[in-house]
Amino acid sequence: MDSSDVPGADEWPLPPSWMWSCQECTELYKAMKHAPEVVNAAREEGEPGVDYDPLDTVVSTQIRLARHIATHHASDVPAIDPSCERCTSDESRQMPAVLVLEHRARHVFAPPSIAGLL
Repeated sequence: MDSSDVPGADEWPLPPSWMWSCQECTELYKAMKHAPEVVNAAREEGEPGVDYDPLDTVVSTQIRLARHIATHHASDVPAIDPSCERCTSDESRQMPAVLVLEHRARHVFAPPSIAGLL
């Protein structure tokens, strides 16, 4: 069983209040939530077969927010989630600390099904 099998695994959590008091968190969160609409609009207006998200906007906006949280709000990053395979994997123990914090930061703003991927 992985995080996508858990009930509520695709539900986006309500970000904590400390994120809304940080202007950069607010801007990065809004960009992340708006990214799928931007990419879909470009696809609808464009030609078939063209990659309208060459920089993987949807994923990169999540990475930027997670990196900001990991580097500017480290004390607010949640502890290891024992139900998350990524948090508890041996691979995570060997990763640079900032990448571990980035993953755990995703638990603040992303559903388990997404947080478990990166």
